Amino acid sequence: MVLGHRAQVSALQHQLATRGLSHAYWISGPPQVGKTTLALAVAEELLSGRDWPGGLPAHPDLWLEDGPGSIGIDRIRAHDSDLEAAQGPSLQHFLSLSAFAGAAKVAVIGNAERLSLPAANSLLRLLEEPKPNTVIWLCTARPDSEHLPSTLRSRCQQILLGPVPTDAIAEWLERVQGVGSEPARVAAAICQGRPGLALELARDPELSRRADEQLSQFIACAEQGPRGWLELSRQLAERGTDRQVASGAVRVWASFLRDCCCLATGAPQLSRWPDRSAQAARWSQRLGAEGCSRRYDLALDALSRLEEMATPRLVLDRLLLLTFGDAPENL
Repeated sequence: MVLGHRAQVSALQHQLATRGLSHAYWISGPPQVGKTTLALAVAEELLSGRDWPGGLPAHPDLWLEDGPGSIGIDRIRAHDSDLEAAQGPSLQHFLSLSAFAGAAKVAVIGNAERLSLPAANSLLRLLEEPKPNTVIWLCTARPDSEHLPSTLRSRCQQILLGPVPTDAIAEWLERVQGVGSEPARVAAAICQGRPGLALELARDPELSRRADEQLSQFIACAEQGPRGWLELSRQLAERGTDRQVASGAVRVWASFLRDCCCLATGAPQLSRWPDRSAQAARWSQRLGAEGCSRRYDLALDALSRLEEMATPRLVLDRLLLLTFGDAPENL
């Protein structure tokens, strides 16, 4: 199921109906926003994957590379039969064979920035001489990666996916995924429009409690000095593993600041934290639209730095000092 992205889905449905699919697509957008899901949905329609025993994943005319780790040249163009027997056919080998069950073959590469440079160059040669009735999908959250040369993108039809509306994600979590209303609301509020991340967050039974606690900690910082700000930074940076606590706290904080921006610009109906509306209103009045927006940008920048594996303590120190260093007193 593809959640959101109506314009992109409609365009691809038209191409399917008119047999006008391109030989290659480049889908970019935030992590876990639905890029690979969209590619596989089109593959399912093109290959009639629902009717195949075992579904689309078992279809012999689908080649999928969506695992962890880098993608070496042997995955794209292998000459070692023992290696192919162990990891499956290379993309070149797969494309060289005739379609087994229909008139098309589909290859999907998730997180294409995992390609090594030799693998990307080898893939480029395949795209320059496309096989008839084949479709290759490259999905990436890092389109500017040094491992993805611009010549690779230029051989593909480009599709950009943006955030999915919060209400749509919350409804999907409840109706389709069976998530309770409160964790669905919180997960949708802090996932930044990324359904995959929302589902991951909603599976945490402590999500709502932790989010409320973290937001209270950030708001309380407004009444503290630098020592208090740096102490919160230390606590968040030293808890948990894999920077999960730090990233989760900043997502909650960014979501609250977004509410402040909505109130400051006269759009209260877009708020995501109704139980914090009084506090958000006070912040929006004291800081104004520009002040709220600047702090929201700081939070988004911190999230980006954390996702790029920057040191959590340094990221949090910078965020808290810049956020509260020149804030009006008694927020």
